[in-house]
Order: sequence, then C-alpha cells, then structure tokens
Amino acid sequence: MKRTLALAGGLLLSICSFAQEHGVMNNSKTPHMNLKTIDIDDCRWTDGFWADKLKAAHEVMIPNLGRLMDDPEIIHAYANFKVAAGLEEGEFRGWSFTDGDFYKYVEALAYEYAMTKDEKINQQMDEIIAVIAKAQRPNGYIHTKIQIGHGIAGFLHESEHPFKSDEKPYTNGPSHEFYNFGHLMTAACVHYKITGKKNFLDIAIKASDNIYDHFKEPSPELARIDWNPPHYMGLIEMYRTTGDKKYLELTESFVNMLGTAPKKHGDHRGMDHSQRGTSVREESKAVGHAGHANYLYAGVADLYAETGDQTLKDYLERIWTNVTTQKMYLTGATGPHHFGISDHAIVAEAYGKDYELPNIKAYNETCANIGNAMWNWRMFLMNGEGRFADIMELIFYNSAISGISLDGEHFFYTNPLRFIEGHPQNTKDEGKRGEFMSVFCCPPNIIRTIAKMHTYAYSTSEKGIWVNLYGSNVLDTDLADGTNIKLTQQSNYPWDGNIKITIDSKKKKEYSLMLRIPAWAESAAITVNGEKVDQSPKAGSYAEVTRKWKKGDVVELELPMAPLLITADPNVEETRNQVAVKRGPLVYCLESEDLVAGTNIKDIIVPSNISFQPKYEANLLSGITVLEGEANLLPKEDWSKQLYKPLAKPELQKTPIKMIPYFAWANRGVHDMSVWLPLQY
Repeated sequence: MKRTLALAGGLLLSICSFAQEHGVMNNSKTPHMNLKTIDIDDCRWTDGFWADKLKAAHEVMIPNLGRLMDDPEIIHAYANFKVAAGLEEGEFRGWSFTDGDFYKYVEALAYEYAMTKDEKINQQMDEIIAVIAKAQRPNGYIHTKIQIGHGIAGFLHESEHPFKSDEKPYTNGPSHEFYNFGHLMTAACVHYKITGKKNFLDIAIKASDNIYDHFKEPSPELARIDWNPPHYMGLIEMYRTTGDKKYLELTESFVNMLGTAPKKHGDHRGMDHSQRGTSVREESKAVGHAGHANYLYAGVADLYAETGDQTLKDYLERIWTNVTTQKMYLTGATGPHHFGISDHAIVAEAYGKDYELPNIKAYNETCANIGNAMWNWRMFLMNGEGRFADIMELIFYNSAISGISLDGEHFFYTNPLRFIEGHPQNTKDEGKRGEFMSVFCCPPNIIRTIAKMHTYAYSTSEKGIWVNLYGSNVLDTDLADGTNIKLTQQSNYPWDGNIKITIDSKKKKEYSLMLRIPAWAESAAITVNGEKVDQSPKAGSYAEVTRKWKKGDVVELELPMAPLLITADPNVEETRNQVAVKRGPLVYCLESEDLVAGTNIKDIIVPSNISFQPKYEANLLSGITVLEGEANLLPKEDWSKQLYKPLAKPELQKTPIKMIPYFAWANRGVHDMSVWLPLQY
C-alpha cells in the first residue's frame, strides 16, 4: 500500500488538500502532464549501478558536502545564515548564489531522510531550518549577501541596519536572488512532502509572498533583474504544494516579462545572458548562459503543464529541436563556451552558434547538463515520448555524473570531450577534479540528483506503469484509481541489457507496463513468462504490454548493446572525419593511461571495421565494462621548428586500445583523454 506521511497539526486547509502527494514534483493534478511522478519513497535501488551511487551519496557525498558547506575557510554557506540571523559575527563570504547552493544541500538531506528514516538527519534539518528562519526578515525577504553586506549581522528592519554592500533587494539581477529563492522553494516543498513538517515551507511561503508583493504589477525595469531563473520551477511547485494560485500567476508574469526589459548603455553581458532579449513566444534559438537557459526551459515547461498555453509548448519544441539537432554534445552536455558572444556582448558559460561544438575547450558546466535533464524530464511527463526520456538518461550516465569523482569527494565544473595536458585551450578544471571550487553550484546539484535518481525510474498514467530507467530496484506505488502495484526489477544495466521485472501485485488487474526502448536499442525483444510478446518494439519509444497481471508474472526485456561507432553532422567542424563510441546509454572515451607505453592519444586512428569486445573489470574504476579493440597508430614524426610540411604516406601500425566510460575519466590522475578519434575508412 502506498506509504503516507503523518502531517503536523494546524496546517492550512489548502495544504491539507495536497497532503497525499509526495512526488518530487506534485503533478497529480497538473492537467497537461499525462504522466505522473511516483512518491519519493515508492522506489528503492537494491543493487548495481545506482544503488552503489546512492550508497556513496549517503555514506560519503552528503556528509562531505555538509562539511564543506559548514567550513568557515571553504564554502562558508551555513555561516552566512548564522551571521544574517545574528547568531554569529562576521562578514558575508562566497558568491551571491551561495544561499541557493546551501538549499540544494538541505534538499539532498531530505532525500536521504526519506530513504533511511534516520532521525538524526531529521533533527539536523530542523536545526538548519531554524537558523534560516531566524535569518529571514519579517517581510519574507532572505538573501544573506544583501542582508549582511560587510560585517552587518541579522536585523529586524531595514531602518535599524543600513546596507553596506551597495545593493538593495530586487535592484540587481546578478545578485542571483531568484536563483536562491527558486532553490529555497524547491527544497522546502520537498522537505514538506517527506517530513510533513511546515517549518521550511513557511519560510518559502513568506519568501514567495514577498516576491509577489514586489512583482504583482511587473514593469520593464523589473524585468531587467530576472536573472538565473530556478524560481519559475520553484513558484510552480509552491502553487502545486499550497494550492495558492497567485504563485502560478506570478510565474506567468515573469515569463511574459521576458523580452520587455530596456537595454541600457554599458549592459556588458547583453540581454541574452539570461534569455531576456527576446520574448519566449518569438525566440527560436537557445541563447545565452546555458545553465540559466535550461532552468528557464524547465520552468516554462512547468508553466505550460499547468496552463496549456500552446504558444509556450510551441516555443519549447522550437528550442528543443535547436538544442538536440544543432547545439547539444554527444554526452547530452550543453554550453560550449566559457565566454561567448551573444547580441554583440560577452556572455558567460554560453550556448554557441549552431553546430559550434568544440571538444578540447568545451565548457559544459555540470549544472547546465543537469538542467537539460530536468527540462527533458518535464517534456517527457507531458506525453510520454521516448525522445525526451532518452536524453534524460543520456545526461544522467554521462555529462552529469562525470562532474563527480568515483570517491564522491572531488568535482568537475566543466566537462570537455577532449583533454590534452598542457594544451593552451584547456578548460578551467585542467583535467583534475578538485575537493572544492569557489563557484560551488555543481557539487550540491549532482549530489541531490543522485539522491533522488530513484524518483525518475518510474512514472504512472491511466494506462499503468512507465519504466523509464533500468537497474535493480523494487517499486511499491498506487495508480490513480488506488490500485496498488508492486514489482521487482533485476538488471545489471548499464553494463548489459538484460532486464527482468517480476510482478508482486496481490490481485489481478489489467494495466499496461510501458517499457522504454532506447533509440540505440534496435531489435529489442520482450517475453512474458517465457513467451515472446507478439510485437516488434520500436527503438526510441515505449513498448506497451497490457494484460491482467498476477503475482509472479515475469517480464523480460532484452536490449542489444553492441558497441556503435557514432559520427556527427559534417557541419560540426571539430568532429569531421572522426568517430565516437557508444555502448548502450554510455559514451566511451580513450584515456592515455590505457595506451601502450610511449603511445600518444593524438596518434590513434580508429579503423571503420574495428571490432570492440566488452569486458567487465570489477577492480577497475569501481567496476566498469571496458571496450577492447585494435586501432591504428601513426608513426612518430619530428615536428620541431616547423608548423607545416609536405604529406608523406605513413606506415601505420596496429595497437591495442581500451576505452572506458566517459563518466569515469580523470579518476586515476591527470591523463590525456578524448571522446572523438580520427577515423580511417
């Protein structure tokens, strides 16, 4: 039976009406999302890839993240709240978005509590929330950088303690107020659904009401400060959680403001940085800061899902097509530039022009990649199309988890597809994950994503259960009509494509199992109780298996996982005459650590008829399947004191290569790496 959480007394009636909905997104009443999320604790990983990641999250990642957040010499995030609350003396330290990153950490704690029911975590969250509540102004505003300024502690009213940071609320977009508010709203809604406590949600309600009071009558000048927009998603979730329609109306106002802000002389970042240059109903390209953009697209998807505004859906389809056919990396990453040019202005961490996908200098911020997955998840929930779920999975297995080391304590901000040590175009991480980084948005983002990965595994609809992610887990959930569904999935995915699902329902009921057939899985096969299902599953879609299920029924899905050579559109200049390798959902790379001694990655050529042999190595990189094959090797040449010389036909040699999953690179020290390799036909 679906588990429900006891609620504290004295809740608002509007909130009580939503008390049985505990999905990460409470979309049970969302009219334009045909698929619904499962409750946060309905699914549990039991073994294999994601179970191992979740175990590491609970034992290493989240505790280490908390240590960093609390360390006064490193991130300083918790200390900022204590200073703003008047509990400690000091100055603000960190970036203007540090509050939002701390809220992500609290959200990860909530997921951990949902799975472990460890009362120490519950108490820890209460202690943190009490500090945040004390730091919040009576009018609901909370932003520690603006409140503290330089050495100013917590206060009750603006008149009592003047600002020392030359900033006031809602006057400067790059202060990231809305980024912070958005993550506050999301974390508070999640905490409420998991614990039933309203202490964090009350803070979010006061903050959301404060925003409403300032923006209920929007103006073009106010549109200038709409910067980095997780608050679109946050406000929609506040509406879903509390039932207060003004949060929905406020989100719509924010979306409608885009494109109305006047440009000012000296606006060095341009209006495209946070997608403010053009109305969403007129925009046709993904532009500006990729992280900001992907959060925006996810928020607009949430707004469409509640309103059904077809112009918003048309916009999302245009941008999605532009991203996936012209601006997205093979790993699902987005945003190639550390600094790009948009609207004749420099834009940070930006989308490029169509087909502008460099490899060695690719930026591909981890947060931007996760934002792309969040956007595709929402697009998928609208109608269950496999194209969106495929991209979501692609990101999770590649450009998201590449941002964290296998030990769970080191992080990438950027995720290039090629790294050559000493090359002048290396990205900021220089081929090595760090224990921390001054811009600390990515570590809590990937950790909270891993902590809630089980919530993406399944969804429901009137048809039945949708199986989105494969791996060993158990599911215990209810359909909309109250029918309880229990099943057990066994699989060594992503290392092989054999999936076994055993039905554990207590009563017979006709419903459908919707099995995702990834776009790479040609010739998939399905059997029920050993008998082949009379259909040919279509790659890139969901296969529907409908029957009156009984306890003990077994569904088996076979997804072929032959290694594939992948080519890119020839308009992508940096991958012309090159190939990459994929197997299942995993993109592979070649790391110089695995080459014959004295061999250089720049001299490896892949023959078009190469035959890769998958081999599982339990003692390599926490256990991975490698791909072994034989490539060609260019002879060494002397290029000293010359940049060009006439072509001489080389005598190619054979050399063994071993490719590893892209997410696992840079876990054995600093080594050259490449996803794309020259091709020999």
